[in-house]
Amino acid sequence: MPIYEYRCEECGVQFEELWKTVSRAKDVAPCPECGTEARKIVSPTNHQFAHTPSGPVPQNTGVSQIDHSYDRVIGRDAEAKWAKIEERNKVKDGIIRDEAKAGRLISRNHLVRTREGAGEYRVVTEPERKEINTRRKMADAAQKASTQPASEAGK
Repeated sequence: MPIYEYRCEECGVQFEELWKTVSRAKDVAPCPECGTEARKIVSPTNHQFAHTPSGPVPQNTGVSQIDHSYDRVIGRDAEAKWAKIEERNKVKDGIIRDEAKAGRLISRNHLVRTREGAGEYRVVTEPERKEINTRRKMADAAQKASTQPASEAGK
């Protein structure tokens, strides 16, 4: 059952109301002290995101000089990674422009890396694209089947 916080604008009292369903929660509720209408306020949530960063992780030391240095390292790492992404996108865009000049309209979805070198791409043929999509569907189905609970897998 959700708990909502209210604050009375007349006397300043802040209180909580428990509602059985979200649909019954109201934007105003009577103040328990003075009886005037109190408005619902936004309260902080009590959850956190389960994000695990890849790359350097800061040690929260509590010393601002040290923490600032870690933040700079993380910033430089992110900047370098974005520079690589932009560089790859420029190469891909060049290939797309060349293909458009030749009369073939493609997108980045039609490009794959070559085995010869990093940063080199080639256009996927239509039969290859169909095979890739078929394999992706099979992999998705296998992943879905492996994450299903045992009770649902037998149905």
